[in-house]
Amino acid sequence: MSDDNDPEDSRRGDDHTEEPAAPRAEYFPGERGRTVPRSAWWILAAALIVLLVFVLVRPSWFTRDVDDTSLGVPADRHFTKSLSGAGFGDGVWLTDDAPSTSFDVTFPADSPREQTRLQLTGTTQVAQDSVVFLIVRMDGQQVYKSELAAGDSALDVLVDVPDQLASDGQLRVQVQVQGTLDNRTCTPDHSAGMQVHLDPASVVEAALTERIHTVRDAVVSWDRDLTVVLADEGDEWRTAAAQLGIALTRAGHVVTYADTLPSSGTDNAVVLGPVDAATALGWAAPEGSADDALALGTAGGAPVVAVTQPDGDLISRFLTTAVVSTADSDRSDPRALLAAPTGGNEVPVEALGADTSVVQITDSHRWRIGYSLADLPGGRLPESIRVAMQLPASPDDLTWILNVTLNDQLIDSRRLDRAASSLAEIALPAPAQLLENTVTLTVQRDRDLGGCDVRTTTYPIELESSSALVLGDDPGSGFTALPRALAPGFAVYRPAAAATSAVDELNATVRALTTFIPAQYVPDFRWGTAPEAGRPFVLIGHSPDVAAPVRIDDGRLLTGLQSPALDLSSFGDGMIVETATSASGAGGLVLDYAGAPGQIPMPTFGTESARVVTAQGSFVVNGDGTIAPPSPPRANPPR
Repeated sequence: MSDDNDPEDSRRGDDHTEEPAAPRAEYFPGERGRTVPRSAWWILAAALIVLLVFVLVRPSWFTRDVDDTSLGVPADRHFTKSLSGAGFGDGVWLTDDAPSTSFDVTFPADSPREQTRLQLTGTTQVAQDSVVFLIVRMDGQQVYKSELAAGDSALDVLVDVPDQLASDGQLRVQVQVQGTLDNRTCTPDHSAGMQVHLDPASVVEAALTERIHTVRDAVVSWDRDLTVVLADEGDEWRTAAAQLGIALTRAGHVVTYADTLPSSGTDNAVVLGPVDAATALGWAAPEGSADDALALGTAGGAPVVAVTQPDGDLISRFLTTAVVSTADSDRSDPRALLAAPTGGNEVPVEALGADTSVVQITDSHRWRIGYSLADLPGGRLPESIRVAMQLPASPDDLTWILNVTLNDQLIDSRRLDRAASSLAEIALPAPAQLLENTVTLTVQRDRDLGGCDVRTTTYPIELESSSALVLGDDPGSGFTALPRALAPGFAVYRPAAAATSAVDELNATVRALTTFIPAQYVPDFRWGTAPEAGRPFVLIGHSPDVAAPVRIDDGRLLTGLQSPALDLSSFGDGMIVETATSASGAGGLVLDYAGAPGQIPMPTFGTESARVVTAQGSFVVNGDGTIAPPSPPRANPPR
């Protein structure tokens, strides 16, 4: 048989001699002989293009965590009002004794909101046998309620703000914890044993459709801490800065003066000075005329209000009252604004911020009423407080008890009549009153039964709006007599202003000044002038026409009008606050300082006549220059 026809030979020949097939035209030659389909290159190119588009259009998708809850708007369209910005620098602790907190938020009116919400962060601590709920109310309406886990836990809650509640631009947020021990626990005390800490970053926030661009929206966006920046330190601008600082402090802000814009929180700054001087600090004026007294420009991309005319009296009234709501553009030019002074012999507690709405009471409820003597009509001391209480119908074995404290001193405790309405007139002792006071009304319920027979029940109770402080005729003494002496009107005098730093002087004196200045009164400042004879006064520094018990003289701290009762090296940074009398017999206040005290804590002012204040504390100096004895004279150390 022929070899040519052998199939095995044929196969062997094919294996050794046949050339490999040429690659197809639609394939590219790959590395080391591999091949890559043409379609794969096209898919890869398309994927790279899509990825590039996403990176350019939505970069935040690649820079934040998957569980990030940010609103996704630029900083200039992100409105925030945190607990820190509302004045709670350390956050808020909610406990059995203080189970709720509330704060008000005013939203921008000229920059619409896309989304508004409340974000609560912090920690919770709940006893194992307790049932505790976290409740959020907005404008009195409950919008959130959730049970808190027992033990120590982190708190992270998001609550959307209903559009209807925030549609008027105002929102009152109340956060409350409510709980009790398990019903199976037999104890007369059903305290839940809870503690919730809301950290300062807890915030009401909103996504705006456009950045803040009007004066009124910039003002309502301010936090509690504000910086007043002096672009010009001339006398007229010093006056405007002092008057503005007094008004802002009275409105609840903590004011710090500076000569440069802050590096952070620029939107919480106010610039004072001519347009050219403000521009030199980095403030950019809005387009248009520069003749208006107020303008909303920018600094570092943030909206910043500037006062470009030195009319501090008018501007301070405008910026700190409700009439600022008329400033619906980036400029405003108020020219007249006069408020009527308060009068009468009574001040309703409702006007002092007391809650006169119906509240629910389980075991007790507190109403805290704060008042400043300087803000009362004529600076008069109250002689009593009238308490009108609407009590609920209750079992025969239930007794309502009212405890009244004045500045943490118990001044009255009584059983309330179980009739439909209970009225009490409680005397307020003049020696127990300070320049700034707090009256606390505590209503407690008490039952004859005890232990497990007590059922936890809530009752409605109301502090009626007819409750009021009743003013008396006691003239007061020491610092408490000053508001009455200054009530007819006064000016602030600074005989030697030229040699002082405006920033240091304003930081040292404005906060103390505000304590003594009556509400709705904006004093005039007279630089390089001694007090006018026969007129009440506030003196910064010293004058030969004013007899003051404490003074700084040539680096020495001296007391006593004849021979020194105290002769010490003067402090480097500190101040003196004291009552004084001019040569013409007029009464007034003297503020003297050394160095740059800055924002040193102010003590409580009462019936004493003089205080020396430093960053480490203060002490009282009597009218004859002697030092007040310590109280108690001798204290045993704690054990």
